[in-house]
Amino acid sequence: MRVVGVIGPKNSGKTTLICDVLKVLKKKGIEVATVKHSGHPVEMDREGTDTYRFKKYTNISVFSDVRGETTFFYRSMGLEEILSKLDSDLVIVEGFKEKLRELNIPKIVTVRDRKGREFVDSHTIMVVENMEYEVEDVVREILNKSVIPTYNLNCGHCGYNCKEFVERLIRGELNWKDCVLSTDVELVVNGKTIPLNPFVSKIIKNTVVGLVSSLKGVEDTRDISIRIKR
Repeated sequence: MRVVGVIGPKNSGKTTLICDVLKVLKKKGIEVATVKHSGHPVEMDREGTDTYRFKKYTNISVFSDVRGETTFFYRSMGLEEILSKLDSDLVIVEGFKEKLRELNIPKIVTVRDRKGREFVDSHTIMVVENMEYEVEDVVREILNKSVIPTYNLNCGHCGYNCKEFVERLIRGELNWKDCVLSTDVELVVNGKTIPLNPFVSKIIKNTVVGLVSSLKGVEDTRDISIRIKR
């Protein structure tokens, strides 16, 4: 899963840009999740409903309706925890500008009448001014420069810290696949992502796939998750 942000002042076209990008990505068969931060309270539920009463006593409540829609109500979470619960090819984050900077996530900055220029920094992959853009150009930049969230592991396997890696990626000096986390094995211990070099990743993958594929009832090993509690 890779992540990219879109930030800018109010009414600078962030949501419109994202929707245009989503249409193209959908045609390409890319599975995308979106995360939006609101600067004001959004009423997703109201006092007195059953789900509102449930939420008083639980960390997670789930609501399903006759339209076939399902809503999960979680307690408040930071961007790191939100991303850890998603499993798409790509995540587009609208807002969270401070967190994007802190987590070294590349971003597009939307500008309206030069308002928003102050958000441009070394992690900016593109500046869109006054809603003037070619959506294919935006999509190309996103696919080339979105990154796997590293949560500032700074493992050093690529030869740089996470901030330097993203800056070099944006300048075209590195590829997102140069990050050690781009292997198809993810190891998380007590909520912390553990970087694996390609050799260790291959050993774990071959061992687990070999064991699991021999088990009764297993027909496909495209996606395997193992969770160990002690």
